Amino acid sequence: MKQDFLFSLLILIAAVFMGSCHSDDGEHGAGVPPEKPGPYFVGNTTFILEDPSRALSCGPGNRRLVTEAWYPADEHAYQWPEVWISDFMLDQAEAAEERFGAEELIDLPTGSYRGAPLHPDAPLMPILIFSHGFSSNRFQNVTMSTYLASHGFLVVAPDHTCNAKIAPFPDGPVFFSVLNAPLSLFERIGDVRFLIDVFTESPPEMFDGRLDTEHVGIFGHSFGGLTVTETVKIEPRVSAMIQLAMFGFPWVPGGLATPTLYVYGLQDKIVDPFKALHEELIDLMPSPKYVLDFIDTGHFAFSDLCRFSTTMASIGDGCGSGTRICTGELFENPDHDLLHEALNSYAGAFFSAAFFGDPNSVEYLEHNHFPGMVDYYVMD
Repeated sequence: MKQDFLFSLLILIAAVFMGSCHSDDGEHGAGVPPEKPGPYFVGNTTFILEDPSRALSCGPGNRRLVTEAWYPADEHAYQWPEVWISDFMLDQAEAAEERFGAEELIDLPTGSYRGAPLHPDAPLMPILIFSHGFSSNRFQNVTMSTYLASHGFLVVAPDHTCNAKIAPFPDGPVFFSVLNAPLSLFERIGDVRFLIDVFTESPPEMFDGRLDTEHVGIFGHSFGGLTVTETVKIEPRVSAMIQLAMFGFPWVPGGLATPTLYVYGLQDKIVDPFKALHEELIDLMPSPKYVLDFIDTGHFAFSDLCRFSTTMASIGDGCGSGTRICTGELFENPDHDLLHEALNSYAGAFFSAAFFGDPNSVEYLEHNHFPGMVDYYVMD
C-alpha cells in the first residue's frame, strides 16, 4: 500500500535524525477485576487546542489539535447522547465522505456519552495521552480509551494534524499531508508534550481541580507507539508508557526509570522488518517492563480500525484471516472482543500498578491470564 511505503520511508528518515544505533471505593484499580469494565459510565467531549509556540506545517496559522477526551461520568450519563463513530467527524462528515468515500467508516456505538458530567465522587483522574497511527485518527482505539476511562482515568487523544487522516476542525478539515511525513515524528512528540502542558497546568474548565497531575501516562499504536517511546526518553513528567505494535530506537538516556509495557503481534508484517530494534530497545529499557506477545495477531488488531474502517477490514494486516510471516500458512486473528479484553486488562492493571502500586494490579501483572492467545514476559 502507498501509505505503508511512506510509513517505512519515514521510519528510515527518522532513524537518521534520531540515531538508529542501529463500585466507587475511591481507589484506582481496586474492587473491580481487570477483565471487567470499571465502575463508571464514560463521558466524552472534544476540544480544539492551539499551541501558539508552533506553526502548522501543512497550512497557515498556529498548530492546532482536535483533541478527544474520555472520562469517568455521572451515574446518569446514559441520559446523554451515546457517541457513534460518525460523531467523531464533528461537522466535517460530508467533507470526509467526499475525500475518502461514503463507505470508509462503518458507524458503530462506542459506549460513551457526549457531554455527560464528570462523576462527582470519582478520585482525582490520572492523565493518559494516546497517540494514533500513521494517517489514522484520534478515535482508532476507542474501545481501549473507553475501558480506561471507566476505571477512573482521563484519556486524551489528539488528531496529529497533518499526519492524521483527517483533523475535522470547525472551520474546515485538514487532511493527511505526504509532504509533512518527514517532520511528523518530531511534531507528534511536540503534540504529546503540549498536551501534558495543557492538562497538568491549565486544563479545560470541566477538569479544573479534578486531575491527578502527578501521574501522567502515554500509550500509542504503530507510529503512535514510536511517538510515545521516543517521548518518554525526554519527558520527565511521564511515569508509565505502553507501546502497541511498534519499536523504538535503541538508545536509552541514563536515569530513565519509567515502567513500560510492550504489546506486539508475532504476525505483524508491518513492524516485522524492525523486530530487532523492538527487541533491542526492550533489553535496554529499565525495569519494571512487561511484554505481551500476541501469537496469531497482525498489526491493526490492537486498534478498532478492523471494526469501523472498510479499508482496514478488507486489506489491513491484523483483520480477519492472515498468512504467517515465515510459512505463509493461513491463520485467523483473534476475535476483536477477546483480544481487547486481554489488551485492556493488562493496560489497566499496568497503569494502576505503575501509578499507585495497587497490590491487586501488581499481582495481576505477575501472570499470563490468556494462555494460547499471548506469550507473556515479566522482564528483569
